[in-house]
Amino acid sequence: MRKLLFALLSFMLCSLLLGSCGKNSYEDSTVLILADSLMQTYPDSALQLLEEISAPQEMGKANRAWYALLLMQARYKNYVPLEDDSLIRAAVDYYENGRDKERLAKSYFYWGCVYREQGDMPIAIDYYFKSIRLMPQGCDSVFLSMTYNHLGDCYSEQDMEETARVMYRDAYSINLKSHDTLRTFHNLRGIGSTFFLELQLDSAAYYYKHALAMALSLDYPVLLGIIYKDLSGVYNEQGEYEQAYAYISKAISDLSDIKSLTSAYSVKGDILYNMNEKDSALYYWYLSKSSPDIYTKTSNYYNIY
Repeated sequence: MRKLLFALLSFMLCSLLLGSCGKNSYEDSTVLILADSLMQTYPDSALQLLEEISAPQEMGKANRAWYALLLMQARYKNYVPLEDDSLIRAAVDYYENGRDKERLAKSYFYWGCVYREQGDMPIAIDYYFKSIRLMPQGCDSVFLSMTYNHLGDCYSEQDMEETARVMYRDAYSINLKSHDTLRTFHNLRGIGSTFFLELQLDSAAYYYKHALAMALSLDYPVLLGIIYKDLSGVYNEQGEYEQAYAYISKAISDLSDIKSLTSAYSVKGDILYNMNEKDSALYYWYLSKSSPDIYTKTSNYYNIY
């Protein structure tokens, strides 16, 4: 409740300031500081504040660079597509003159995210490594672990599972020291996925089960749904269909977004087919046809055919 009250008061104060935003650097800085303070806990409020600044081009160079970095960060945290790199390029141009190494490192990270969303993994990887090299020692371990985890994702998307595993392990070791259970869950799941894609199923199950323990400690249904689905895939590949069926049923009860849910329906159809329950398999493949993911959709049409 106190945090919510703080957010509301900050929003009201910003609303008063926004009317005069751009008139002097003090007012600009005040809004940016407030947006930055809301970024971790209330990223949606931070994004709203930043998008309501009517004339960011009238800011001084320092504030304009910080505004660009904060806006990219807020969009990233709110799952807004990072389609254009012109904004973050302005931040990189400013901070490259040695003014703030940590902000330069973060700017390269978000620049890498733009290229990752565009599917250009080599450039994304290059920018992520620049971010790691530039980050001053002892600064923002959370951000560093997040960069390693993104590198793991990039290498995995290029079928470079062994290299991806190294990146996930680096992220894991950072988060383990800081006792960050949520990020540790994602790192363990990433490691497990690299083994699964190499069909090293015992190793995949080992890391997935450790990730499951993390998800259970967090009591976060969406995470439980994700990891139950992963485990069902392992047991399905091992021919342990009853176990696979139990896990995918648990996953479906915990998942809510359409992409994850239709993917789980597809997996359940596969498992039921392997159990020789073809009518039931068809039922779940038909449910999964509405998936927004083209690969899931294609797979289901093929299975139905």
